Amino acid sequence: MIDKCVVIFVEGETEEAFYQCVKNIIRLRLGGSFDCKVELKNVKGVSNYKKKVSRIFSKQIIPKYPGYQLDVILCYDTDVFELSQKPPVDWNDVKKDLKQYGARKVELVGAKKSIEDWFLKDIDGVIKYLRLPKSTIVSGESGAKELEKLFKKANKIYIKGKKSAGFVEALDVEYILQCICSEIKPLCVSLGLKCTKTVKECAKNSK
Repeated sequence: MIDKCVVIFVEGETEEAFYQCVKNIIRLRLGGSFDCKVELKNVKGVSNYKKKVSRIFSKQIIPKYPGYQLDVILCYDTDVFELSQKPPVDWNDVKKDLKQYGARKVELVGAKKSIEDWFLKDIDGVIKYLRLPKSTIVSGESGAKELEKLFKKANKIYIKGKKSAGFVEALDVEYILQCICSEIKPLCVSLGLKCTKTVKECAKNSK
């Protein structure tokens, strides 16, 4: 068997907490362990994808995993790329740099439009975490703005990219995964799931 490491880069603390949950769920669905090593790295801001990723990959990952097949997943929010005339990152340049350093493949996982929109898939979990009434109205604004409003109603503050204690862990991440299967598929496949319709079905087909 080829030694393999999957390196997952994320934008911030909130994303790090979410993808840690994703890792745990997929590992359980695969019987409790991965057939590869997994590294989760927080670059602390989307603009740092062009500054930090290659450095982390070349200075930390390659020396730690000599001879390994290295697959990279770049996780990001799509909104800043859809709304900006000058996107903060040229993904082709990032991919090129990583492959020059030895990455076997580099794939993107884009949260449409933001990871907060993913969180709102489990609106019941959000409302329960904030201890708001079940009748709380969700306006349909962008995910980040909506979460900011909901947190404010609960006398809390939501700061994009900063971890809110216990928030992500309180959500039904497995349900969210089923809702975003097509978006997160490259990550699931790299970690060993043969993607179908749900996380449970993927796990069955992977055994």
